[in-house]
Parts: sequence; C-alpha cells; structure tokens
Amino acid sequence: MTGGPSLSTLGDADGDVLLVDDFPDTLALYEAVLTEDGHRVRTAPGGLEALRKVDEHEPEVVLLDVSMPGVDGVEVLRRLRARRNGGPAVIMLTAARREPHAIEAGLKEGADAYLTKPIDSRELVARVRAALETYRLKRMLEAQRRDHVAMLVHDLRHPLASLNLIAELLESDDLPPPERASTIAQIRSMCAEMARLVDGVLVASRLEAGVFSVEPRPITAAAIIEPVLAVFTPIATRRRVALSFEGSLDVTLRADKGKLRQAVDNLVANALKFTPRGGRVRVRVAREGPHVVFEVTDTGPGGAPEARDTIFDRYKQGSRGRAAGGAGLGLAIARGIAEAHHGSISVATGDMGGATFRLVLPA
Repeated sequence: MTGGPSLSTLGDADGDVLLVDDFPDTLALYEAVLTEDGHRVRTAPGGLEALRKVDEHEPEVVLLDVSMPGVDGVEVLRRLRARRNGGPAVIMLTAARREPHAIEAGLKEGADAYLTKPIDSRELVARVRAALETYRLKRMLEAQRRDHVAMLVHDLRHPLASLNLIAELLESDDLPPPERASTIAQIRSMCAEMARLVDGVLVASRLEAGVFSVEPRPITAAAIIEPVLAVFTPIATRRRVALSFEGSLDVTLRADKGKLRQAVDNLVANALKFTPRGGRVRVRVAREGPHVVFEVTDTGPGGAPEARDTIFDRYKQGSRGRAAGGAGLGLAIARGIAEAHHGSISVATGDMGGATFRLVLPA
C-alpha cells in the first residue's frame, strides 16, 4: 500500500467493514487504515469464514480479495448477491496485471467497485466511504418502498371495505330506485379512486425505470377537466368540501390526454386530502402567453416554504403542516408527467390561504 496525505483531513467515518484476504499482513494493514478512519473493522482469512461473519455481523461494506484458496472472492460475491436483500456493498481487490478476468467477473456478479493492488491508503478510504454511502442510500430507498407498499394497501383498504358494505345493501334489495342509482354512482367513484392508486404505482415504476413517455395530441382543457370533476365531485361531497372550476374549457394544447389527466387527478386528490371539512378546492385553467396553466388551490394549512423543494420527491410525504397519509407518489408522478411534456410544476401559498399547485405546459 502506498502513502498519501494524512487521513485525518478526510474527517470521521462510522461504517461496519469486513476485510477478506488470505494474507495476514494485508489484512492487518487494511484494518489499521480503516480503523484510523473511524470504521468498525472485522477480518476473515477466507471465503467460508467471510460468509459466516456476514451472517453474524451484517457488515455494510466487504473488501473482498479475488484470489483465495477454496471459496474464492467471485464465488463469495455470487453467494452474497443471491441473498434476499442482495447483501452488503462489495469492493473487489485484484492484482490487475495477473487477474484481468477478475474485474470483469466481479462486475458481472454485482460488485460495487474494485481496487487494484498495491492500494493507495487514501483511495482505499475514499472507496470504502463511497461504497458505504451507496449502501445506506439503497437501504433507505428500500425502506421507503416497503413503506410505500404498506401505505398503498392502507389506501386501498378503505374503498374496498366501503364497496363490501354497499354490496350488502344492494343484496338486501330494500333500496328504492333513486337510492339504488346513488349507490351505483358511489361504487363507480370508489372504483375510479382505486384505479387511480393502481395507475399511480405503474407510472411511478416506469418513471423510475426511465421508460416513461408521452404521446401529445391536440386536445382541449375540457377533455381533462370534465372527467376530473366527474370523479372528484362525489368524493368532495362526501368529505364536505366544495369543489369548483374557474376558467375556460375551450383552451387548446398538445398533450397526452391520459397522462395529463392523471397529473391533474393527483393534484386534485392531494388538495382534497389536505382540505378540512367545510373547506374549498378550486381548479382553474388559463392561457398565459405561450403556456397553458392548470392550477389547483385549496384552503388547507398550506406548507412550510423550506418543504417546497422536496414535496415533489418520490416517496416523500409532504406534511404541508400536518400528518399526511398516502403513498407519497402523487406529486412526484405529476412532476414526471409535467417534465415529460417539457413543462413544469410548482407550489406556492394560495389566494385562499392554503396551497396553490401550478402545472404549466407549452400550448
């Protein structure tokens, strides 16, 4: 290992690291460097011992030598990646000139990085810190996804329970025709609400995979606003919230009708979620120069200005001044749809005291 500037200039670190190498001197040297940097370090002289210590201690980063007798580094990596959670971050250690195949094999099996011997101490510290940060970020995202699934199930449970009660009412055959018609309308509204939640998950998956696209065609605002109001007016009525529209339904633009409808759906659903009983939600459409603006304003408590940069982040639950339910995807999806149309979305304090969301698209 070569030298470098003092490690103290890099600050502190606090990772759980496992070093795997069949040379005791190498293990001792790496352990000294990483311990000085603030990590909790364990060592293993071979592949089987490394797998055992991963089971026992669950390290965040493993530095894994490729060439070891018995179970070599590539096989250890393969077994780690076969685990349910994919195992820790892995940095492969190779002698590049003698093992050119090892780099390719390690990356193919899912190594996060590799280092070639002799290893500079600063590079070792930097690579371990980067791997540690990546590992923790992945775990955080996985936790957020698990929370998202749990919240989605929670969001679907309420309309499903309501549908079951309504089905029992219909089975009783005691409802007069007017009430029966109203009950059927409630069923359609709840089904639309559940379909919106499921569609949101599908769009979020496509956005995350980078395969989301839109197909703009000439449409009028009526093609978006009329079905939005048809779906959400019964929901607003049940929640004792006044839902209104201002502007012109004749405004024209080029947009993907289905995707844009979903974005506006999400903005209205978000406004209804945060508006208390007796409050108001206003939907507005206007032509502003070369743009068409879809605006949703509510009378909820609004939100802190410092949260406006993160409220559109995926899996982020915007508090807007109170506890928020939901899967944390609606606003992120709306932003993705706006950007796919070369537009933008923003939030500000509204003229009714709550929040105003503005979705701006080229006309």
